[in-house]
Amino acid sequence: METFAADAIFIDAAPSRVFSALLDPEEVLIWLDAETARVEPNIGGEFTAERSDGSTLTGNISVHEPDELLEISDYYYEAMGERRGPMVLRFTLERRDEGVWLIVRQEGLDTGDDWHSFAKSARKELVAITLALKRHIEQI
Repeated sequence: METFAADAIFIDAAPSRVFSALLDPEEVLIWLDAETARVEPNIGGEFTAERSDGSTLTGNISVHEPDELLEISDYYYEAMGERRGPMVLRFTLERRDEGVWLIVRQEGLDTGDDWHSFAKSARKELVAITLALKRHIEQI
């Protein structure tokens, strides 16, 4: 039983640039297609986004290793009155040549009824946000 979703993408930018885009509320608005975002970029800090589709993402930063790893624990996804979680959302940055491989992994997906459908939508969502982040950073 797969209880995670993951995606990876190469971004032609320095790890510091990618890491900063993950934590800057103004940039989070763009790559998460959010209406509001609140990010407190430290251990225990809040990570919240109210998305344009009406869903809400909330969690707390549990690992903050600049330019290498960002982990959001107690991560919840809420949409149409249904709340999924707690989960863990992890962003791992691996430097390669002039850019970085960004690996995004969401763990703990088996948190409710019809979790297979939720896992499928979570995978689709990770692909969408990693591509949006790449496009935003590379300005393509």
